[in-house]
Amino acid sequence: MKETNRYDRILRWYPANWRGRYGQGLAALLEDTYGENPVPLRIRASLARAGALERAREVGVLGETTSSNDRLRAGSLLVLCGWSLFVVAGAVFAKFIEHWNVATPVAHRTVPSIGVTAVQWAGVVGAIVVLVAAALVVPVVIHLVRAQGWSSIRQPVLRGALTLGAATASTAGLALWAQHLNFHQRNGGMVPYGVGVLFTGFVILVAIATVTSTVITVTRRLDLSRRTLRLLSSMALGLTSLMGVIAAGVALWWASEAIYAPHVLANSIGNGIIATSNALPPALDVAGLLMLLGLSSALVGSLRVLGGFKRT
Repeated sequence: MKETNRYDRILRWYPANWRGRYGQGLAALLEDTYGENPVPLRIRASLARAGALERAREVGVLGETTSSNDRLRAGSLLVLCGWSLFVVAGAVFAKFIEHWNVATPVAHRTVPSIGVTAVQWAGVVGAIVVLVAAALVVPVVIHLVRAQGWSSIRQPVLRGALTLGAATASTAGLALWAQHLNFHQRNGGMVPYGVGVLFTGFVILVAIATVTSTVITVTRRLDLSRRTLRLLSSMALGLTSLMGVIAAGVALWWASEAIYAPHVLANSIGNGIIATSNALPPALDVAGLLMLLGLSSALVGSLRVLGGFKRT
């Protein structure tokens, strides 16, 4: 068995171009060092980390040697990843705040209403920005298919389409089921329905992750013009700002309700599954964590975009 075949799982952490240049040498070094013995877990973890960093450098996420175009592309894709996390968090938040104004005293509705309005409008504008960006990319995708054939993007596109179809079917089935249940059954009073909600949420999460991965995979293969890259990158910067508005709106609503209507937080979805809280309910904790991760990704991406503009 060749060394490169024996250590294929380890080398797979590195990008294909790197493996073509240095893979055989690294495999020979591992063979000389460990022989027939297994590679220690500590070394495997170190190589995995190095391979992931090398992949990040190759696509322009890290490093100063990449071109300005690579920085713009990588930064925009990082912002897109952040937005996909915000989509999930926004769906959780939208479900959590159903009928909040009914249970909140009239005198204390103004501040949380401002937060909810900010989230809704920023979400709508953000969705429009993403759709416009997609419209700019579609002609380039069509050109790629005509030049290289459908097989060049078939696998990631079919994978994304299948998961999206599964999420749509699961959501439609859950909605039809919910129409035959009362308020109590839909909000923790019926265990099978609760399991269905969790399953559908998981399917939607997988679909969003898969579709985002598909977009990233296809976009990396596109020959985007400098003008298109700059326009998409400018949209990415705007999208990051909108994420900041959404996060601020959620924080404003959350803080106001925790002070003036804590029973709203204590009686909403998610409480009782893991823990119960009128200040840090599990569902909002998850949404907040996703937004924090998404905003962090978007900020890093925006810095790469700004670096790309500056380098130009």
